[in-house]
Order: sequence, then structure tokens, then C-alpha cells
Amino acid sequence: MPRVLIIDGTLPAALEGRSLPGDGPETVLASSAEGPLSRAGQEVYDLLVLCGMPAEEQAAVAAALHEHRRWRLVPVLYVSDPAAPGLTIPATFRPEMDGIVRGTRTAPAVERRIREMAREGVAGAEAVTAGPFELDPVRLRLYAPGGEVVLTEREAEVLAFLIGRANRTVPAGDIIERGWGLEVDERSLQILRRHVSNIRRKLAEKGQRRAVRTVRGTGYRFEVRAG
Repeated sequence: MPRVLIIDGTLPAALEGRSLPGDGPETVLASSAEGPLSRAGQEVYDLLVLCGMPAEEQAAVAAALHEHRRWRLVPVLYVSDPAAPGLTIPATFRPEMDGIVRGTRTAPAVERRIREMAREGVAGAEAVTAGPFELDPVRLRLYAPGGEVVLTEREAEVLAFLIGRANRTVPAGDIIERGWGLEVDERSLQILRRHVSNIRRKLAEKGQRRAVRTVRGTGYRFEVRAG
């Protein structure tokens, strides 16, 4: 079951830390970011909901949590005050994964968006980073200096191995056996070469073709240059 953290600046003290019952996702309530931030290294959720606070404060909370690598993969639902004029978009809003809705924590429209956005599995994932590169293994995206790269599941698995061992040679057999659980043979090696070729093509479109290097007779290396 997905786990949702709701930080609501208007939350009554009696509800602090409570889990909401119901058929939907497991939901934990907090009145401020202080507690979640103190536990951010140990606890992570499948969805973060920020409400009962201005957009500037929402952005500050999201930015603080994003300092922790696993929290960068968690989508954020920004709940805007229905009485405020216009709709202010927080500076930390990421259109490819976050959401904005007008209402209050208990409004039907907000509860509906929470159910729609909560995804199992996000809490168990972690961004893989090296230098300016960051791999999102949940949404199959590589964020590179030249822009966002959309990946297939296999391509993301290959890059997770390479980026996690940046500037080191990774044997092709390690990717095939440990990453895919397959036997190393000519067929699996050919499949790996095809995926690496596709990754290079996509990186080339962002001006990063040289990031993945072939080490003849051994495997591959993801190169991140200092500075």
C-alpha cells in the first residue's frame, strides 16, 4: 500500500502524527516539516502533500527534503489556498512528476488527486547520481547537463550500474548477471551492446555522447569529468 505524508500548516495539534484510516493509501499527518526533516534519512514516502502554507513555504519544505537523494523521487502535491487570488506555482514545482490543486486537505478534489498520484514503489527507490548526472529509476529519466533523457527500463538498469560506478570500468558480465539475472552468452552480450548503442544515441542528442565509453574486451565506463 502506498504511504503518503501530508504536511498541513493548519493541522490541529490533536491530529499531529496520526495515521488516517480508510481504504486509500496509508496517510500520516504532520503540522510542520520539522519532524519529517529530522527523520528524512530513515523515512520516505510515496507521495508528499503540502497544504495550509504559502507557496514560498511549500517550496522551502520541498527543497529541504530534496537534499536527501531518495526524496527527490517522491512526487509532491502542492495544495493551493482556495481563498487566495490566482494560482502561485512554487519554485520547486516539477511538471513531469508533481501536481497542483486548489483546495484544503479534506476537500474531495484534493483527496482524489492524492489517490491518483500515490504510487507504490517510489519510497523504495533511490536516485543514482554522478557529477551533474542524475538517474530517476522510477520514472525512467536521466537528467543530464544537456537536458532530460527518456529511457527504457533496460536502459535505466544499464545506466544505474554505470553511473553508480562512475569513472570505473564495469564488466559486461556484471550488468548481465547481476543486473538482469541472465547467463552471459553471445546473445545477452549482443542485447547489451544494442542497449548501450541506444543510450549513446540518446546522450548524443543532449551533447553527452562521450559519457559512455567502451573498454575493449571488458565492459563499459561512465565518465564524469571533474570541474
